[in-house]
Amino acid sequence: MARKFCVLCGREEGEFIGSLCVDCYIKTKEIVSLPESIKGKYCKLCGAEWVNGKWIRSKDKTLTPVESIIYREIGKKIEVDPNVEEISYHIENIWKDVNGHTFVTLNIEGKIRGKPFTLTKVVDLNIERTLCTSCIRKKSRYYEAIIQLRFKEGKFDAKKRTVFESFFTDDIIDSLSDVVEGKEGVDYYFINKTVAKRLVSNFTSMVKDVKIMESYQDETIRNGKKFAKLVISVRV
Repeated sequence: MARKFCVLCGREEGEFIGSLCVDCYIKTKEIVSLPESIKGKYCKLCGAEWVNGKWIRSKDKTLTPVESIIYREIGKKIEVDPNVEEISYHIENIWKDVNGHTFVTLNIEGKIRGKPFTLTKVVDLNIERTLCTSCIRKKSRYYEAIIQLRFKEGKFDAKKRTVFESFFTDDIIDSLSDVVEGKEGVDYYFINKTVAKRLVSNFTSMVKDVKIMESYQDETIRNGKKFAKLVISVRV
């Protein structure tokens, strides 16, 4: 029976993958393949990322938007040799060349047949800093709805305002384009009327003796459809 040996180094002992020992397999094969370039965009004001045709906020606050884009795209596009048993990767550094172009260096670690390996890969970055739809609307003071917080006593009540604002979640805060405080109360301008209505619904489900009135203003017709600003009066 012919003895098996590595066709590159001549080793006769240990495990083999095809005609190569594990060490030579790791040295000569493309164990991990990454995309040449990573593309993406994020909002330079709020950090939202453009994913599958819409703006989303990453839940991982430990990563910058650029890092989040890199990990997401690598996770989708990485190709790994079927003999790899374990693999992990992390960003080593993000840097620019003399022409100002940005790259990321990634450190990759893993095992093949119990033998550890380490690789370093450099990937071109084409990530755009822009403004998301929400931030564009905020900057232009765009709004679809106003919640007018008013007080039954007829004068400003800071405690009742605090109770109302305790119902503000992150998505409600993100939808605010302006807040105007007056003698009679506070006007909250929302870029999304659905968010405004949900806030009022949550508030009235928990706080009793609240008077709600809805009306519309600035009605227009565009392409045969009627558009108007929603005004919700909340009297507490």
